[in-house]
Amino acid sequence: MALNTDLNTLDLEQIIKCIQNGCVPEVPTDENHLADREKALLAHLEIAKSVLNKLSILLTRLLNNDVDLQIKLQDILNPCLYLCGEHCSSNFLWSDEESHSFMKLCIEKLCSLTHHVNVEELIAHLDISKIFFGLQCKLENDNWKKYPAAVECFIWILKYLKMPHLNSLLYLVMPLPLNMFDDYQDSNILTALDAFQHIIDNTPSVELTMSGYDIVLLKSFETGLRSVEYQLIPNLMKCFLLLISKMQMKHLSNKNSLEWTKFDDVLNILLPRMELERKHEPIVCYASILPLILESTGLSCIRWSERLIPLFSEYIMNSQSTFSTVKAIEVFIQQTWPRQCTHWNVLLVILIKALYSEDKNSEQPNEENILAIVECIKTLEAARPECIRNVLNKLKECKEFQSKIIFKKYLEML
Repeated sequence: MALNTDLNTLDLEQIIKCIQNGCVPEVPTDENHLADREKALLAHLEIAKSVLNKLSILLTRLLNNDVDLQIKLQDILNPCLYLCGEHCSSNFLWSDEESHSFMKLCIEKLCSLTHHVNVEELIAHLDISKIFFGLQCKLENDNWKKYPAAVECFIWILKYLKMPHLNSLLYLVMPLPLNMFDDYQDSNILTALDAFQHIIDNTPSVELTMSGYDIVLLKSFETGLRSVEYQLIPNLMKCFLLLISKMQMKHLSNKNSLEWTKFDDVLNILLPRMELERKHEPIVCYASILPLILESTGLSCIRWSERLIPLFSEYIMNSQSTFSTVKAIEVFIQQTWPRQCTHWNVLLVILIKALYSEDKNSEQPNEENILAIVECIKTLEAARPECIRNVLNKLKECKEFQSKIIFKKYLEML
């Protein structure tokens, strides 16, 4: 049944059914029928656009207090949100720019009807548990694979829930991302991590602890850190470090402690993967998260010095990971200089070799890399001036480097 423009002929039950018909139906999940899945999603788009357009007309009539319309907004609000949530972006197979525009128009009218400034305020004042219960039949167990649009609707609603509105809803919002995180497809794991990050950000540590989801997430992230593809590691690490910071370090103002923490557990799992890696792309990926990990670990970086310094030496020579590695070295110096007195000459050698390598580069030297190296050497000198200054002065005077114009130029900056 299509949502007819002349709504006087439809009763409330028919109108709700028509709005529900605009939502994407179940699609195949079998990998042998992926073409059928995409075809079904694309085919539904025209139906959805028609329903969204007619829904916009219906909401306009409600705004105009049409006395002939025998329905109330509260009767259709949840189905409206389900349909709109499926078109929260124009980048889905079942959505495009036109359907997304219809969606935004409908949301604007829903906010006007409920006297709210925006959709975030609207959702904050609704009974969200009922909304999530309405999606549950599509998202429980493995059903979510059959309803990709319902998954996007769930994520869309979730992102508008902030503290404290999310606190009491963990039992409703956690099962789906946990199921998706255990999936084999990278896109589903990334969606789960996106949801986790929002949930962790907007849930007090006490609520995570009381619900037991802190332990569930820690175990899931540890397993993922050992097994997921390298390109997922940055997203996973952001969630992992955020969770540990909230659960373990939130109330600690003194990072000058060598007590073993969950951050050390992270390094204990991740470093073997980083040490064994020889391919270009994974090295670049791992290097990108190294500064964040070391900053979180704090003074405890000291206990990992013997493994980190060889990594610095290797990763800094990869042209695409030089900048991130230099930043990681800088963080390492800043975190450990009050207690560490043995590795400064080694770090200086690593940085000088990287600077020299930029001069040898047959292509145009990377200005960003060079400036980062110079700043890192300055940080190193500030931490241990008695170790570094003499070496720098000798390098400046060394005749072998006089022909290296770029190298000499930046040495003079130090």
